[in-house]
Amino acid sequence: MSQIFVAQYRRRADAQSTLDAVMTHLDAKVTSRAGFVVLPENALAAPDTGPLPAALRDQALTRLAELARQHGAHVLTGSWAEESASGTGLDQVAHLLDPAGEVQVVVRRPVDDRGRTTTGDDFPVVDTEHGRVGVLLGPDFWLVEPPRIQCLAGAELLLVAGSTTGASADSQHAAVWGIATLNTVGVAMANGLDRPSAGGSGIAVPDGFLAWAGTRESVVSAAWDPDHIRHLRQPDLRFQETLWFGLWARRPELYESLVGGQRPSGAAEGTGS
Repeated sequence: MSQIFVAQYRRRADAQSTLDAVMTHLDAKVTSRAGFVVLPENALAAPDTGPLPAALRDQALTRLAELARQHGAHVLTGSWAEESASGTGLDQVAHLLDPAGEVQVVVRRPVDDRGRTTTGDDFPVVDTEHGRVGVLLGPDFWLVEPPRIQCLAGAELLLVAGSTTGASADSQHAAVWGIATLNTVGVAMANGLDRPSAGGSGIAVPDGFLAWAGTRESVVSAAWDPDHIRHLRQPDLRFQETLWFGLWARRPELYESLVGGQRPSGAAEGTGS
């Protein structure tokens, strides 16, 4: 059985100092049992500081790749700002590194004029030796469809480079467990501690939270067993042992009503205002 490590921390005065600090934390906490290591959205700097300098970006990838090789782990680098391919703005970019330190997945999302990461429509799912894994950035995770799409594609664990909102941190904490339950999936979510993010990183499965960082700077960890998720997804018509209905019980004939904004036949009328 492998372990998941989730890093939650405050950014330092500059991106180089942040990188040095987080690598010190990870080097001290991550063990040879690591299967996954997850860093947050805006891992080294906020988008309003501009794109991460190429030399620092390459250094971060090199040091995180070395961590992956050292422990034989998959590492979600968190995201940072890079110039978009069109040269017209910034993208938030996250990488999933494999145990050989090679880039396995890249997720790229545009940053809007307010400095916020936007959502996308590509939701990668990859096979690993520790189960089938989906990779998400925070803005996609908080939507209903992206986690569902990845779980229907077989994802047993969602790795999320995320961010919370201080005003609704408790609700978002509860929502992480809700997403894990409704989709019968594990969730490993790393959030930052810099405004507007308010921490709340954690590792959840349908049974509850295995680890939670609260609002403290820490690297939390928990054992990861993909066989438990596979068991919960097995059919059980008595509804006593598994949660298979959470992911697989669907009514596709209702999709047209959802997309078209029409009420399904027999739905109650609202009271209006």
